[in-house]
Amino acid sequence: MHFVIKAFLAGFWLILVPTASGALFLRRKTTFSLEESFLAGYVFLFATAELLTVPLLFLDAPLHILVISYGVVTVLAAIAGLLRMKKQGFSKWFPAPGRLKSTSVFFWAALLLIAFQVFVVVRYAHLDADDALYVAASTTAVQEDSIFHINAYTGLPYLTLPRRYIFSPFPMFLAVISQLCGGLHAAITAHTVFPAVFIPASYVAMYQLGRKWLPKEKDAQGIFLFLCAVLCWFSAYSEYNAGNFQMVRIWQGKAILAAFMVPVILYFSLTIVMEERPEYSWLLYAMVNLGTCLLSSVGIIFAPIMMGIFVLMGAIRFKSLRRAAAGLACCLPSVILGISYILILVLRGRGIL
Repeated sequence: MHFVIKAFLAGFWLILVPTASGALFLRRKTTFSLEESFLAGYVFLFATAELLTVPLLFLDAPLHILVISYGVVTVLAAIAGLLRMKKQGFSKWFPAPGRLKSTSVFFWAALLLIAFQVFVVVRYAHLDADDALYVAASTTAVQEDSIFHINAYTGLPYLTLPRRYIFSPFPMFLAVISQLCGGLHAAITAHTVFPAVFIPASYVAMYQLGRKWLPKEKDAQGIFLFLCAVLCWFSAYSEYNAGNFQMVRIWQGKAILAAFMVPVILYFSLTIVMEERPEYSWLLYAMVNLGTCLLSSVGIIFAPIMMGIFVLMGAIRFKSLRRAAAGLACCLPSVILGISYILILVLRGRGIL
């Protein structure tokens, strides 16, 4: 019974909260879907975690302060999102029965394959060597009630902050979620809960891309999603592609970056930058950049490059300097964190920090 309660809490924090809070950022939309709200919600959650964790890390605050802060902010956002759904009418957010009947058989086949993938990954969890740091840093943070204060390798306090992780503290996100799930062990959260959430989340992002590219072709959308699932399933020809990262280590920040956040960046770039009338707000696009920084230090570099390419193409296509300025402003989180990282290296080199 105790584990059932924790499973319910996991569903609340990782499915209900992002789906509800994402509704706040769909103000420009006239039609709504839970898939869009789910993606926007995770962009908000990752950005919030980054915005709260980095300052508290430098302030040497205990982990429980971060847990409380994150919990309060996200719950308030979820409540506000539910109120907005109610104002718009809940019926607009859920598919009509007729729409379900017209769903392509290929879509249902893709769902079955995805469900089987989730079962395999959860039931036969891969034990990755990188967990010696990523998961251990989370369990250490919970045990010591600290944020990157104790070295997970040695059990001793860090003499200096770990420069690779201070601006991309995804292990602390794992620690926070594990605590919000009733104290569920961080290793169980990583290997059992996160795959059950982030593997389907990756396919939600891919499905939205399919709907964007093939707006009136239900069968083509289903085939696209099915092929995405097949390609991910047979991606073990290399250790370094997005499909393999998704299937064997989706609980790590760099894997979520490759499997989930890259399609999300692509989707919002197409719907914001490359549309004459953006379907979402530029604020959401800035949060995409900030949220990507949480996942991996690679994300701090990769996000502005990918977004910058779309901003350049959008500015050329619509001949708009204003659009270029807005897009570049959305990349400022990565720029600020990158400059801060360089300053820390310089200060440490001079023995100041």
